Amino acid sequence: MKANVIEHNPMLKKPLIAILGICAQQGDRSRDDIEAQALEVWDSAYQQNPSVCVDILVRNGALAERLFVDGGVYAGTLDDLQADESVPEDAHIEARIALSKAGRELLEAFAPDVTLRALFDDKPAYRSVFAAILDACSADEGATRAELERVVGEFPQIQPDPDTQRTLVYPQYFIDALESAGGIAWEGSWRTTDAGRALVSAA
Repeated sequence: MKANVIEHNPMLKKPLIAILGICAQQGDRSRDDIEAQALEVWDSAYQQNPSVCVDILVRNGALAERLFVDGGVYAGTLDDLQADESVPEDAHIEARIALSKAGRELLEAFAPDVTLRALFDDKPAYRSVFAAILDACSADEGATRAELERVVGEFPQIQPDPDTQRTLVYPQYFIDALESAGGIAWEGSWRTTDAGRALVSAA
C-alpha cells in the first residue's frame, strides 16, 4: 500500500474504516451495492461520500477494483473504458470491489480494540483518566461533556502547573482521544463502545 491513508487523513478514518468493514463482510461485490449499503449507515458528519471514499481506498491499494463489460473482464482502467470507442454505448458496465490484503491489514490495524489498547500503552500517565471516562460513559444514560469534564478535572495530573497556573491538558483532549481510538461514541450522549467495555472488563 502507499503511505498509510488513514494516518495521513485522520478525518477520514471513520468513513474509510466503514467502507473497509462493509467490503470485509463478503468477497467480490458490485461497487454500486457497496456504496448503497454504506449510505444506509453513513454519518452526516463524514466529510466525504461513500463513492469518494471507495476511490481513495482503491488508489491506495486497500481495495481492488475490476471492471466488467457485458459480463467480461475489462483489462483497462475506468479512464481507458470511457475513452474506448470499441465499447458499445449500450454495453452493461459494472465495477466490482474486493478487499485487498493491504486493506485487510489496515482494517485490523485500526480495529477499536487495537487502537484503544495502543492509546493506553502510549499514554501510561493518563490511563486512570481514560479509564474513568470509559466508566462514566458506561452509565445507562451515557455521559454529557460537562459530566466528563468534571470527571477529568478531579485528577491531579491535569491540574494547572503550580508555578505558571497554566493547564497543560484540557478535558477535551481525553474525549477526542478516546473517540478517535474507538472507546467512546456520541449517541445523543457519550457512550462506551463494545471495545471500551471490553478493555475496562479486562483491566
